[in-house]
Amino acid sequence: MTSLRSFLASLPEDQILRVTEPLALDYTPTAVVLELEKKQQFPVLWLEKPEGFDMPVVSNLFADRRRIAQMAGVGSPADFNDAWLHAEENPIAPVIVEDGPVQELVLTGDDLNVGLLPISRHFDQDAGRYIGSGILICKDPDTGVRNLSYQRLQMKSKNRFGASLHSRGHIWDHLQRREARGQNLEVAVVLGAHPAVHLAAAAKVAMEVDEFDIAGGMLGQAVELVKCKTIDVEVPANAEIVLEGEILAGIHEGEGPFGEYTGYSTYRSTRNVFVVKAITRRVKPIFLDIIPGYSNEHLLLGRAAKEAHVYHRMKEVLPTLNAINYPKSGTHFHAYMSFKKTAEGQARHALMLLFGLDSYIKLAVAVDDDIDVFNEEDVLWALATRFQADTDMFMVPKVFCNRLDPSAVDGMSAKLGLDATAPLTWDVERTSLPAEVLAAARAVINKW
Repeated sequence: MTSLRSFLASLPEDQILRVTEPLALDYTPTAVVLELEKKQQFPVLWLEKPEGFDMPVVSNLFADRRRIAQMAGVGSPADFNDAWLHAEENPIAPVIVEDGPVQELVLTGDDLNVGLLPISRHFDQDAGRYIGSGILICKDPDTGVRNLSYQRLQMKSKNRFGASLHSRGHIWDHLQRREARGQNLEVAVVLGAHPAVHLAAAAKVAMEVDEFDIAGGMLGQAVELVKCKTIDVEVPANAEIVLEGEILAGIHEGEGPFGEYTGYSTYRSTRNVFVVKAITRRVKPIFLDIIPGYSNEHLLLGRAAKEAHVYHRMKEVLPTLNAINYPKSGTHFHAYMSFKKTAEGQARHALMLLFGLDSYIKLAVAVDDDIDVFNEEDVLWALATRFQADTDMFMVPKVFCNRLDPSAVDGMSAKLGLDATAPLTWDVERTSLPAEVLAAARAVINKW
Protein backbone atom coordinates (compact mmCIF):
# COMPACT_ATOMS: atom_id res chain seq x y z
CA MET A 1 0.00 0.00 0.00
CA THR A 2 1.35 3.42 -0.98
CA SER A 3 0.54 6.03 1.65
CA LEU A 4 2.10 8.71 3.81
CA ARG A 5 2.17 6.37 6.81
CA SER A 6 3.78 3.53 4.86
CA PHE A 7 6.56 5.86 3.76
CA LEU A 8 7.05 7.18 7.30
CA ALA A 9 7.24 3.60 8.57
CA SER A 10 10.09 2.95 6.13
CA LEU A 11 12.28 5.69 7.60
CA PRO A 12 14.95 4.86 10.17
CA GLU A 13 14.26 6.33 13.61
CA ASP A 14 17.37 8.53 13.43
CA GLN A 15 15.60 10.50 10.67
CA ILE A 16 12.64 11.31 12.94
CA LEU A 17 12.52 13.77 15.82
CA ARG A 18 9.58 12.59 17.93
CA VAL A 19 8.14 15.02 20.46
CA THR A 20 5.97 13.07 22.87
CA GLU A 21 5.08 15.82 25.36
CA PRO A 22 2.31 18.32 24.52
CA LEU A 23 3.61 21.19 22.38
CA ALA A 24 1.94 24.41 21.26
CA LEU A 25 1.02 24.15 17.58
CA ASP A 26 1.24 27.82 16.64
CA TYR A 27 4.78 28.92 15.68
CA THR A 28 6.60 26.16 17.60
CA PRO A 29 7.10 23.59 14.79
CA THR A 30 8.33 26.37 12.51
CA ALA A 31 10.78 27.55 15.16
CA VAL A 32 12.07 24.02 15.81
CA VAL A 33 12.62 23.31 12.11
CA LEU A 34 14.36 26.63 11.41
CA GLU A 35 16.64 26.18 14.41
CA LEU A 36 17.54 22.68 13.20
CA GLU A 37 18.39 24.12 9.79
CA LYS A 38 21.01 26.37 11.39
CA LYS A 39 22.76 23.16 12.46
CA GLN A 40 22.31 21.59 9.02
CA GLN A 41 19.97 18.99 10.51
CA PHE A 42 16.79 18.00 8.66
CA PRO A 43 14.88 15.28 10.53
CA VAL A 44 11.16 14.69 10.13
CA LEU A 45 9.45 16.50 13.00
CA TRP A 46 6.70 14.35 14.54
CA LEU A 47 4.49 15.99 17.18
CA GLU A 48 2.59 13.26 18.98
CA LYS A 49 0.37 15.59 21.03
CA PRO A 50 -0.11 19.08 19.61
CA GLU A 51 -1.88 21.06 22.31
CA GLY A 52 -5.64 21.19 21.80
CA PHE A 53 -5.81 18.56 19.05
CA ASP A 54 -6.27 14.81 18.93
CA MET A 55 -4.10 13.88 15.95
CA PRO A 56 -0.32 13.92 15.43
CA VAL A 57 1.33 16.46 13.14
CA VAL A 58 4.25 15.59 10.88
CA SER A 59 6.39 18.24 9.17
CA ASN A 60 9.82 18.77 7.60
CA LEU A 61 9.34 15.61 5.53
CA PHE A 62 10.69 17.20 2.34
CA ALA A 63 13.68 18.99 3.89
CA ASP A 64 16.36 16.46 2.90
CA ARG A 65 17.46 15.59 -0.65
CA ARG A 66 18.16 12.02 0.45
CA ARG A 67 14.55 11.54 1.57
CA ILE A 68 13.29 13.09 -1.65
CA ALA A 69 15.38 10.57 -3.60
CA GLN A 70 13.81 7.78 -1.53
CA MET A 71 10.35 9.13 -2.35
CA ALA A 72 11.18 8.63 -6.04
CA GLY A 73 12.44 5.11 -5.40
CA VAL A 74 16.17 5.78 -5.75
CA GLY A 75 18.99 5.64 -3.23
CA SER A 76 20.93 8.81 -4.03
CA PRO A 77 20.04 12.46 -4.73
CA ALA A 78 22.29 12.21 -7.80
CA ASP A 79 19.81 9.72 -9.29
CA PHE A 80 16.69 11.81 -8.76
CA ASN A 81 16.79 13.65 -12.11
CA ASP A 82 16.87 10.39 -14.05
CA ALA A 83 14.13 8.91 -11.85
CA TRP A 84 11.94 11.91 -12.57
CA LEU A 85 12.58 11.67 -16.32
CA HIS A 86 11.76 7.95 -16.23
CA ALA A 87 8.45 8.71 -14.47
CA GLU A 88 7.58 11.38 -17.04
CA GLU A 89 8.40 9.07 -19.95
CA ASN A 90 6.79 5.99 -18.38
CA PRO A 91 3.64 7.29 -16.68
CA ILE A 92 1.21 4.92 -15.00
CA ALA A 93 -2.40 6.09 -14.96
CA PRO A 94 -4.31 5.91 -11.65
CA VAL A 95 -7.09 3.40 -11.05
CA ILE A 96 -10.46 4.04 -9.44
CA VAL A 97 -11.37 1.82 -6.49
CA GLU A 98 -14.65 1.52 -4.61
CA ASP A 99 -13.46 2.75 -1.21
CA GLY A 100 -10.39 3.54 0.85
CA PRO A 101 -9.19 4.53 4.33
CA VAL A 102 -9.53 8.24 3.54
CA GLN A 103 -13.31 7.82 3.66
CA GLU A 104 -13.55 5.90 6.94
CA LEU A 105 -15.23 9.03 8.36
CA VAL A 106 -17.39 11.40 6.29
CA LEU A 107 -18.29 14.68 7.98
CA THR A 108 -20.91 17.04 6.55
CA GLY A 109 -23.44 19.57 7.82
CA ASP A 110 -23.16 20.38 11.52
CA ASP A 111 -20.38 17.81 11.95
CA LEU A 112 -18.13 19.71 9.53
CA ASN A 113 -15.57 21.90 11.29
CA VAL A 114 -12.09 22.44 9.83
CA GLY A 115 -11.12 24.12 13.11
CA LEU A 116 -10.80 20.65 14.65
CA LEU A 117 -7.87 19.93 12.34
CA PRO A 118 -4.41 20.91 13.66
CA ILE A 119 -3.94 23.80 11.24
CA SER A 120 -1.23 26.05 12.60
CA ARG A 121 -0.07 29.63 12.42
CA HIS A 122 3.55 29.65 11.29
CA PHE A 123 4.83 33.24 11.51
CA ASP A 124 4.02 36.37 13.52
CA GLN A 125 2.89 38.19 10.39
CA ASP A 126 0.47 35.50 9.16
CA ALA A 127 -3.14 36.65 8.97
CA GLY A 128 -4.29 33.45 10.63
CA ARG A 129 -3.94 29.69 10.53
CA TYR A 130 -2.90 28.38 7.14
CA ILE A 131 -2.85 25.14 5.20
CA GLY A 132 0.22 25.10 2.97
CA SER A 133 0.54 21.34 2.58
CA GLY A 134 -2.75 20.64 0.83
CA ILE A 135 -2.73 19.22 -2.69
CA LEU A 136 -5.56 20.95 -4.54
CA ILE A 137 -7.16 18.64 -7.12
CA CYS A 138 -9.52 19.94 -9.78
CA LYS A 139 -10.46 19.05 -13.36
CA ASP A 140 -10.07 20.90 -16.63
CA PRO A 141 -13.59 22.21 -17.41
CA ASP A 142 -13.30 21.12 -21.05
CA THR A 143 -11.15 17.97 -21.07
CA GLY A 144 -11.69 16.59 -17.56
CA VAL A 145 -7.95 16.09 -17.06
CA ARG A 146 -7.05 16.29 -13.37
CA ASN A 147 -4.67 18.96 -12.09
CA LEU A 148 -2.69 18.81 -8.84
CA SER A 149 -1.17 21.92 -7.28
CA TYR A 150 -0.44 23.77 -4.03
CA GLN A 151 -2.17 27.02 -3.10
CA ARG A 152 -2.15 28.65 0.31
CA LEU A 153 -5.42 28.43 2.27
CA GLN A 154 -6.25 30.76 5.17
CA MET A 155 -8.79 29.28 7.61
CA LYS A 156 -11.60 31.79 8.19
CA SER A 157 -14.46 29.74 9.66
CA LYS A 158 -15.47 26.13 10.16
CA ASN A 159 -16.06 25.67 6.41
CA ARG A 160 -14.43 28.62 4.67
CA PHE A 161 -10.90 29.48 3.55
CA GLY A 162 -9.30 32.40 1.80
CA ALA A 163 -7.21 31.16 -1.13
CA SER A 164 -4.47 32.61 -3.29
CA LEU A 165 -3.98 31.03 -6.69
CA HIS A 166 -0.73 32.96 -6.80
CA SER A 167 1.06 30.87 -9.41
CA ARG A 168 -1.42 31.87 -12.12
CA GLY A 169 -1.16 28.22 -13.08
CA HIS A 170 -3.60 25.64 -14.37
CA ILE A 171 -6.06 25.87 -11.47
CA TRP A 172 -6.30 29.62 -12.02
CA ASP A 173 -7.01 29.00 -15.71
CA HIS A 174 -9.64 26.38 -14.82
CA LEU A 175 -11.37 28.87 -12.52
CA GLN A 176 -11.42 31.56 -15.22
CA ARG A 177 -13.21 29.21 -17.59
CA ARG A 178 -15.68 28.13 -14.90
CA GLU A 179 -16.36 31.76 -13.96
CA ALA A 180 -17.08 32.59 -17.62
CA ARG A 181 -19.88 29.99 -17.40
CA GLY A 182 -21.13 31.26 -14.05
CA GLN A 183 -19.96 28.10 -12.30
CA ASN A 184 -17.86 27.39 -9.23
CA LEU A 185 -14.75 25.24 -9.53
CA GLU A 186 -14.97 21.93 -7.65
CA VAL A 187 -11.77 21.27 -5.70
CA ALA A 188 -10.58 18.58 -3.30
CA VAL A 189 -7.75 19.38 -0.88
CA VAL A 190 -5.66 16.33 0.04
CA LEU A 191 -3.78 16.47 3.35
CA GLY A 192 -1.26 13.65 3.55
CA ALA A 193 -0.70 11.36 0.56
CA HIS A 194 2.32 9.26 -0.38
CA PRO A 195 5.23 11.73 -0.82
CA ALA A 196 5.56 10.77 -4.52
CA VAL A 197 2.12 12.31 -5.05
CA HIS A 198 3.25 15.45 -3.25
CA LEU A 199 6.35 15.69 -5.47
CA ALA A 200 4.22 15.27 -8.59
CA ALA A 201 1.83 17.98 -7.38
CA ALA A 202 4.74 20.43 -7.17
CA ALA A 203 5.76 19.84 -10.80
CA LYS A 204 5.14 22.27 -13.65
CA VAL A 205 3.83 20.07 -16.46
CA ALA A 206 1.63 20.55 -19.52
CA MET A 207 -2.07 21.14 -18.93
CA GLU A 208 -2.97 17.84 -20.60
CA VAL A 209 -0.82 15.86 -18.12
CA ASP A 210 -2.42 14.29 -15.04
CA GLU A 211 0.16 14.49 -12.26
CA PHE A 212 -1.15 11.22 -10.82
CA ASP A 213 0.34 9.55 -13.92
CA ILE A 214 3.79 10.85 -12.97
CA ALA A 215 3.35 9.78 -9.35
CA GLY A 216 2.46 6.32 -10.62
CA GLY A 217 5.58 6.31 -12.77
CA MET A 218 7.72 7.11 -9.72
CA LEU A 219 6.01 4.48 -7.59
CA GLY A 220 6.06 1.84 -10.30
CA GLN A 221 2.34 1.23 -9.75
CA ALA A 222 -0.96 3.00 -10.25
CA VAL A 223 -2.15 5.39 -7.56
CA GLU A 224 -5.49 4.17 -6.24
CA LEU A 225 -8.21 6.83 -6.27
CA VAL A 226 -11.70 7.04 -4.81
CA LYS A 227 -14.50 9.32 -5.94
CA CYS A 228 -15.32 12.18 -3.61
CA LYS A 229 -18.65 12.11 -1.78
CA THR A 230 -19.95 15.57 -2.72
CA ILE A 231 -18.01 16.69 -5.82
CA ASP A 232 -16.92 15.16 -9.14
CA VAL A 233 -13.23 14.78 -8.24
CA GLU A 234 -11.09 11.73 -7.40
CA VAL A 235 -8.56 11.61 -4.54
CA PRO A 236 -5.95 9.11 -3.26
CA ALA A 237 -7.78 6.27 -1.49
CA ASN A 238 -4.97 5.91 1.06
CA ALA A 239 -4.67 9.61 1.94
CA GLU A 240 -5.12 10.84 5.50
CA ILE A 241 -7.63 13.71 5.16
CA VAL A 242 -9.55 15.32 2.27
CA LEU A 243 -11.52 18.56 2.19
CA GLU A 244 -14.17 18.52 -0.54
CA GLY A 245 -15.54 21.82 -1.76
CA GLU A 246 -15.62 24.62 -4.31
CA ILE A 247 -13.72 27.78 -5.18
CA LEU A 248 -16.47 30.34 -5.63
CA ALA A 249 -16.93 32.06 -8.98
CA GLY A 250 -16.68 35.86 -8.91
CA ILE A 251 -16.29 36.07 -5.12
CA HIS A 252 -13.21 37.78 -3.69
CA GLU A 253 -12.28 38.48 -0.07
CA GLY A 254 -9.20 39.72 1.72
CA GLU A 255 -6.55 37.05 2.28
CA GLY A 256 -3.10 37.31 3.82
CA PRO A 257 -0.49 38.29 4.63
CA PHE A 258 1.38 34.98 4.61
CA GLY A 259 5.05 34.03 4.98
CA GLU A 260 6.09 33.00 1.47
CA TYR A 261 9.15 31.17 0.11
CA THR A 262 10.95 34.48 -0.44
CA GLY A 263 11.30 34.91 3.33
CA TYR A 264 8.90 37.85 3.25
CA SER A 265 5.32 38.18 4.44
CA THR A 266 3.12 39.25 1.55
CA TYR A 267 -0.42 40.43 0.92
CA ARG A 268 -0.13 39.63 -2.81
CA SER A 269 -3.09 37.37 -3.47
CA THR A 270 -5.83 36.51 -5.95
CA ARG A 271 -8.22 36.78 -2.96
CA ASN A 272 -10.32 33.74 -3.84
CA VAL A 273 -12.67 31.82 -1.54
CA PHE A 274 -12.78 28.04 -0.97
CA VAL A 275 -15.90 26.64 0.75
CA VAL A 276 -15.78 23.15 2.23
CA LYS A 277 -18.75 20.82 1.66
CA ALA A 278 -17.37 17.69 3.35
CA ILE A 279 -14.38 16.39 5.29
CA THR A 280 -13.43 12.77 4.71
CA ARG A 281 -10.63 11.18 6.74
CA ARG A 282 -9.18 8.15 8.41
CA VAL A 283 -10.43 7.38 11.91
CA LYS A 284 -6.94 8.15 13.25
CA PRO A 285 -5.26 10.37 10.67
CA ILE A 286 -1.80 11.91 10.57
CA PHE A 287 -1.85 15.61 9.71
CA LEU A 288 0.92 16.54 7.27
CA ASP A 289 2.17 20.11 7.52
CA ILE A 290 4.77 21.79 5.32
CA ILE A 291 6.81 24.50 6.99
CA PRO A 292 6.32 27.53 4.73
CA GLY A 293 8.45 30.59 4.21
CA TYR A 294 12.19 30.40 3.59
CA SER A 295 12.50 26.84 4.87
CA ASN A 296 14.49 24.02 3.34
CA GLU A 297 11.36 21.89 3.14
CA HIS A 298 9.28 24.47 1.30
CA LEU A 299 12.05 25.30 -1.16
CA LEU A 300 13.18 21.72 -1.85
CA LEU A 301 9.65 20.46 -2.47
CA GLY A 302 9.06 23.35 -4.85
CA ARG A 303 12.22 22.89 -6.87
CA ALA A 304 13.03 19.16 -6.89
CA ALA A 305 10.88 18.36 -9.91
CA LYS A 306 11.72 21.70 -11.53
CA GLU A 307 15.46 21.06 -11.29
CA ALA A 308 14.95 17.66 -12.91
CA HIS A 309 12.75 19.05 -15.69
CA VAL A 310 15.08 21.95 -16.48
CA TYR A 311 18.14 19.69 -16.33
CA HIS A 312 16.81 17.30 -18.96
CA ARG A 313 15.50 20.02 -21.27
CA MET A 314 18.89 21.77 -21.02
CA LYS A 315 20.79 18.55 -21.69
CA GLU A 316 18.90 18.06 -24.94
CA VAL A 317 20.61 21.21 -26.23
CA LEU A 318 23.82 21.05 -24.16
CA PRO A 319 24.88 17.37 -23.94
CA THR A 320 27.90 18.18 -21.77
CA LEU A 321 25.69 19.63 -19.00
CA ASN A 322 26.83 18.18 -15.67
CA ALA A 323 24.47 19.51 -12.98
CA ILE A 324 22.01 22.27 -12.04
CA ASN A 325 21.32 23.53 -8.54
CA TYR A 326 18.81 26.07 -7.28
CA PRO A 327 20.59 27.16 -4.07
CA LYS A 328 18.51 27.85 -1.00
CA SER A 329 20.13 31.28 -0.71
CA GLY A 330 18.38 32.31 -3.91
CA THR A 331 14.94 30.95 -2.95
CA HIS A 332 13.67 30.02 -6.45
CA PHE A 333 15.36 32.96 -8.17
CA HIS A 334 19.01 31.82 -8.52
CA ALA A 335 20.48 28.84 -10.36
CA TYR A 336 23.97 27.42 -10.82
CA MET A 337 24.86 25.15 -13.74
CA SER A 338 28.04 23.25 -14.55
CA PHE A 339 29.08 21.79 -17.90
CA LYS A 340 32.12 20.76 -19.90
CA LYS A 341 32.87 23.70 -22.14
CA THR A 342 33.87 22.88 -25.72
CA ALA A 343 33.44 26.26 -27.41
CA GLU A 344 33.49 29.91 -26.43
CA GLY A 345 30.01 31.42 -26.19
CA GLN A 346 28.43 28.19 -24.92
CA ALA A 347 27.96 29.55 -21.42
CA ARG A 348 26.01 32.59 -22.60
CA HIS A 349 23.86 30.39 -24.84
CA ALA A 350 23.16 28.02 -21.93
CA LEU A 351 22.27 30.89 -19.60
CA MET A 352 19.77 32.31 -22.08
CA LEU A 353 18.21 28.88 -22.46
CA LEU A 354 17.91 28.57 -18.69
CA PHE A 355 16.14 31.92 -18.44
CA GLY A 356 13.69 30.79 -21.12
CA LEU A 357 12.91 27.50 -19.40
CA ASP A 358 12.20 29.00 -15.97
CA SER A 359 10.60 32.41 -15.60
CA TYR A 360 11.39 32.50 -11.86
CA ILE A 361 15.17 32.73 -12.37
CA LYS A 362 16.63 36.23 -12.17
CA LEU A 363 20.31 35.33 -11.65
CA ALA A 364 22.14 32.36 -13.15
CA VAL A 365 25.81 31.38 -12.97
CA ALA A 366 27.53 29.05 -15.44
CA VAL A 367 30.67 27.22 -14.24
CA ASP A 368 32.98 24.48 -15.52
CA ASP A 369 32.39 20.83 -14.68
CA ASP A 370 35.15 20.80 -12.05
CA ILE A 371 32.97 23.07 -9.89
CA ASP A 372 30.45 21.50 -7.48
CA VAL A 373 27.26 23.53 -7.97
CA PHE A 374 25.86 22.10 -4.72
CA ASN A 375 28.76 23.73 -2.83
CA GLU A 376 28.11 27.46 -2.87
CA GLU A 377 31.67 28.21 -1.73
CA ASP A 378 32.97 26.42 -4.84
CA VAL A 379 30.69 28.49 -7.10
CA LEU A 380 31.79 31.73 -5.44
CA TRP A 381 35.44 30.67 -5.86
CA ALA A 382 34.80 30.25 -9.60
CA LEU A 383 33.26 33.73 -9.70
CA ALA A 384 36.27 35.13 -7.87
CA THR A 385 38.84 33.56 -10.21
CA ARG A 386 37.16 33.01 -13.59
CA PHE A 387 34.84 35.98 -14.02
CA GLN A 388 35.25 39.60 -15.14
CA ALA A 389 32.22 41.85 -14.90
CA ASP A 390 32.96 43.87 -18.04
CA THR A 391 33.08 40.86 -20.37
CA ASP A 392 31.40 37.90 -18.62
CA MET A 393 28.06 39.36 -17.62
CA PHE A 394 24.85 40.23 -19.47
CA MET A 395 21.46 41.55 -18.41
CA VAL A 396 17.99 41.25 -19.94
CA PRO A 397 15.54 43.89 -18.64
CA LYS A 398 11.78 43.70 -18.08
CA VAL A 399 11.14 39.96 -18.35
CA PHE A 400 8.04 38.19 -17.01
CA CYS A 401 8.73 36.76 -13.54
CA ASN A 402 7.04 35.40 -10.43
CA ARG A 403 4.93 38.06 -8.75
CA LEU A 404 5.94 36.98 -5.25
CA ASP A 405 9.39 38.47 -5.84
CA PRO A 406 9.06 41.60 -3.65
CA SER A 407 11.51 43.47 -5.89
CA ALA A 408 9.51 42.79 -9.08
CA VAL A 409 7.82 45.70 -10.83
CA ASP A 410 4.48 45.02 -12.53
CA GLY A 411 5.28 41.31 -12.67
CA MET A 412 8.60 41.86 -14.43
CA SER A 413 12.23 41.44 -13.41
CA ALA A 414 15.69 41.80 -14.93
CA LYS A 415 17.67 38.63 -15.68
CA LEU A 416 21.41 38.58 -14.94
CA GLY A 417 23.68 35.93 -16.46
CA LEU A 418 27.22 35.37 -15.14
CA ASP A 419 29.75 33.32 -17.11
CA ALA A 420 32.26 31.98 -14.57
CA THR A 421 33.80 29.43 -16.93
CA ALA A 422 37.53 29.48 -17.65
CA PRO A 423 38.79 30.30 -21.17
CA LEU A 424 39.49 27.20 -23.24
CA THR A 425 43.10 28.35 -23.58
CA TRP A 426 44.47 29.35 -20.18
CA ASP A 427 47.90 29.51 -18.61
CA VAL A 428 46.86 28.40 -15.11
CA GLU A 429 45.66 25.14 -13.64
CA ARG A 430 43.60 24.41 -10.55
CA THR A 431 45.58 22.79 -7.76
CA SER A 432 44.77 19.17 -7.00
CA LEU A 433 45.84 16.09 -5.02
CA PRO A 434 46.26 12.48 -6.16
CA ALA A 435 43.05 10.46 -5.76
CA GLU A 436 44.75 7.73 -3.73
CA VAL A 437 46.11 10.31 -1.29
CA LEU A 438 42.68 11.82 -0.83
CA ALA A 439 41.22 8.36 -0.18
CA ALA A 440 43.90 7.68 2.44
CA ALA A 441 43.24 11.05 4.08
CA ARG A 442 39.51 10.28 4.31
CA ALA A 443 40.28 6.94 5.90
CA VAL A 444 42.35 8.67 8.58
CA ILE A 445 39.56 11.15 9.26
CA ASN A 446 36.91 8.42 9.45
CA LYS A 447 38.88 6.65 12.19
CA TRP A 448 39.10 9.82 14.25
